[in-house]
Amino acid sequence: MVRGTLGIVLAAKRPGLIAAARPVMADLTAAGLYLSERVLDEALRRVGE
Repeated sequence: MVRGTLGIVLAAKRPGLIAAARPVMADLTAAGLYLSERVLDEALRRVGE
């Protein structure tokens, strides 16, 4: 299975390996990772954020 950065962050959030995905994704986008707002919002919604 192939996963991208967003998929890895969401996979870490689900079992509680990280407390929240939103701050991790904010740091990654600040460092230059591009994700459309629509994709990011939908992904965060799926993990309850």
